[in-house]
Amino acid sequence: MPHRLPAAALLASLLVWNVSAAAQSPAASKPTGAAEVRRDARGITGISPFSEALKRGDSALLARDLEGAIAAYRDAISKQPENALGHYRVGEAQIIKGDLKEAEAAFSAGLRFVTAANERLKAKLQFALADLRERQKAYDDASVQWSAYEAFTTAKKDAQGFPASGSERKKAVETWKKLESDSLAVKARIDKGVQAADDAMKKSSK
Repeated sequence: MPHRLPAAALLASLLVWNVSAAAQSPAASKPTGAAEVRRDARGITGISPFSEALKRGDSALLARDLEGAIAAYRDAISKQPENALGHYRVGEAQIIKGDLKEAEAAFSAGLRFVTAANERLKAKLQFALADLRERQKAYDDASVQWSAYEAFTTAKKDAQGFPASGSERKKAVETWKKLESDSLAVKARIDKGVQAADDAMKKSSK
């Protein structure tokens, strides 16, 4: 049976990644006036409006205000539409909310915009989309996505991914596909038996 993180664990994992990503983000251009100086979580001056919006989203997510978090992350996207990190954050918040369709759209957008240099974020987006497709029971596509994740993290060591996870998840997907096929076959036999019983009953009543 595939392992699924409970909502609380997923939230904790997301917040750890958010803090790590924010810490690695370069500072924006330095403000000119001392009164206007803004600082990020590490005290670096010149935090950008994009990063500020992400921070608001993180705070809302920590408070389990999912709608507020999603609104803040979308505000970040409005400031930097082609920054894949904003789309990734929206997708993870939508996963916690349970809106898989919106999460899929966010992760797909993130993969379109992620730069070649940002290997770690690309790996996270690939993992998130593969896991999402598995959750949606779109098993064939899930297998394709896991293969892409496995290949990328094998080739790109700086992505800090886990290629073995892709291989393991593909095996789990095949197990789920077989279980689903077997279940459909059993249901078909049951339906056929019920129909035969109904037909026999109708004939005997005449």
